[in-house]
Formats: sequence, structure tokens, C-alpha cells
Amino acid sequence: MDILQSFLPLRMIEKIEKAGIGTPLKLLTLSVLDLKKLTNLTADDIAYLKDAISNYCKPPCITCDKLMKLPKFNKIPTGCKNIDSLLHGGFAAGTITELYGESGSGKTQIGITTALNSWPNKSVYICTEDIFPVKRLKQMADSLSAVNDHCKHIFVEHLTEPHELCSCIKVRLPRLLEQNEVSTLIIDSIAAPFRCESTNYMKRAEDLREIAIMLLTMAQKYNFAIICINQVTASFEGALNVLPSLGLAWSNLVTYRLWLQKQSDTSNSTLFQKGVQSNNTVRELSVVFAPDLPNSSTHFIITSEGLKSI
Repeated sequence: MDILQSFLPLRMIEKIEKAGIGTPLKLLTLSVLDLKKLTNLTADDIAYLKDAISNYCKPPCITCDKLMKLPKFNKIPTGCKNIDSLLHGGFAAGTITELYGESGSGKTQIGITTALNSWPNKSVYICTEDIFPVKRLKQMADSLSAVNDHCKHIFVEHLTEPHELCSCIKVRLPRLLEQNEVSTLIIDSIAAPFRCESTNYMKRAEDLREIAIMLLTMAQKYNFAIICINQVTASFEGALNVLPSLGLAWSNLVTYRLWLQKQSDTSNSTLFQKGVQSNNTVRELSVVFAPDLPNSSTHFIITSEGLKSI
């Protein structure tokens, strides 16, 4: 009631108080007819009342010129020039980026090299499928520096069940973030714990929403980027052969969606034309949707040292 007294006439306050509906929410949600019955106010008074409360409660507006002056998200580089250029600097802190593609397309390779390039800050790598590829990590780390041990800055967790993932994010991760400056969190993959023939899809959607809200809250508080690697499912509609797993419920929770795929057998000739002598398959990374990036793509290859632009 004290809030209403600051911008409503005294005569309205008295009638509202007498009716016992002194909260802004109740006044906004009650219909005009109900308010007439409860307060004996006229239609014009009720219109004024609702308009005044709406103006008081609405969030402040911001124009584009002020928006441009706001600090931008930090970007976490991947170490690959082409990918960093595609993402305008790297993965955005404070957001969830979904990276999906078929098995063997190179999703884990991007996750590992991003964790390595977060140095000297820490990274968290949560494995939900295969055991963390320690040998591959060491091979890529040795190519980066012979002096700094990048591997000591990566925390690894392995789990397989949805409740284990929720517990890790809800309990252990906040404790880690309070004691360490983390730049990236990679979940490889987000779909594996929820992949089950007897899945309750309503429960899965609720769990995914809870996980996404917790992750975004922590990412914005501690300023780190979240990369969720996702599997694919077959598509029987449209021109696309595959779609990311977990359906629409998960799609509405991510900020960025990137699609990684292998190029066709003509990739070797493409490499030759660009002067690159290699038998490695060309990979294509595409932006499917993003709030601040165009729908474009780039190409790279995976070598023993990591990701290489072409």
C-alpha cells in the first residue's frame, strides 16, 4: 500500500484499502467489472488506476545509442583464426553456445582447444559419454607451449546420469567458481544423460530448463562461456539430414547454435587449391542462429597440433 500512495490519489487509496486489494499485482489482474464491484470506482478511475500502476511497474526503456555503450560480453578464443573470426572473437561469456554435429565431426576437438586457450584462467570440462581424452589434450597442449602447463588449469568431471549432472551444477560447480577464475565450461555432451528409451519428456524438459537457468545465472555472475556439445537425430522433413537432439525445449534455452559437419570427398582438392598439403578432412562450422552474428560458415582442418585454418 505504501507504494501505491506515492502515485495514486488519496480517494482511490481509501477505496482500494477498504476493498482489501492493496497490491499492484491484484489491481492489474482483476477485471474492470470486478474492480467496479469491489471499489465502486468509475470506469475512468479504473482506467487511470491501471495505467498508473503499469507505468510504475514496467521495466525502464533503453534506446539503441545507450545499448551500444554498454559493456560487451568477453569472448573466449578457440585458437583457430577462422573460427574466432566467424564468432567475432570467440565464444561469448555469459551465454550458452550449443555445438552440434554427427559423431566424428570434431566437436570434442573444439571443446578441448577452447579449454586450452582459456589459459591462464581455468576451464571446467564435464564428460557425460566417453572418458576424457587425456592423451589428445597433452598432445595439443605441448604444441601450444613448452613452458606453461595448460593442463593444470582444466578441471575434469565425469558423470552419466541426469541427477548427477544437476547435482554437479547445483552444488560442486558454485564452490569451484568461488575459489577459481573460470573462463569456460564445456559439457560433452548435454544429450547423453537424457538419452533413454523410457524417457519422460516432460521431466526431461523440466530438468533441462533447470540446468540452463542455473548455468546462465552462474555464467553471467562469474563471466564465463558455456559450450554444450550436442548429438544429432535424423530429420525426415526439409532439406537437412540431421537435427540437434533434445528438441524444441532445449532449443529455446540456448543463445547460440553452431553446426559442425565434415565436408565431402572433394575437400582434398579444396585443400590443394589453397596450397595446403594434407589428407585431413575439411570441417565446416556454421552459425545456425545467434543474437549478434550473421548466418555464415567457415572451414578448418584438425591436425595433431589442434585446429588449423585453411
